[in-house]
Amino acid sequence: MKSQTKTLVDLRKILSEEIDKIRNGKTIAANVNAISNATGKILSSVRLEMEYAKLLGKTPKIDYVQQLKDKKTI
Repeated sequence: MKSQTKTLVDLRKILSEEIDKIRNGKTIAANVNAISNATGKILSSVRLEMEYAKLLGKTPKIDYVQQLKDKKTI
């Protein structure tokens, strides 16, 4: 299954789906752990980019965050 994660909402949906899969016995903990670890790394890189931009006094353009602002869902 190829997923195209575009926003934080998409990322949360994927994580929720994986939790459901493990509860229903449709995947193993190692798969969910791998997805969870990758998610943590994605969010850490977003956080780092935001902090760096703040130090420079700029507004970062980060896909995960920018799309939410564009949709005015914050």
